[in-house]
Amino acid sequence: MSAFHAVRSFVLMTVIVCGLLTAAWSGLKDMPWVHDRDRGDVVWIDTTRG
Repeated sequence: MSAFHAVRSFVLMTVIVCGLLTAAWSGLKDMPWVHDRDRGDVVWIDTTRG
């Protein structure tokens, strides 16, 4: 294998890996459970005297 073929294979592998990482990152950042924070239950107390 010549040096050119080795470099070309390395570049192709790098492009594929970067594409897969980008796709995984885009998929994970849009998942609802990533942005969900456990804030507990909200309890509304009516303090007005009626």
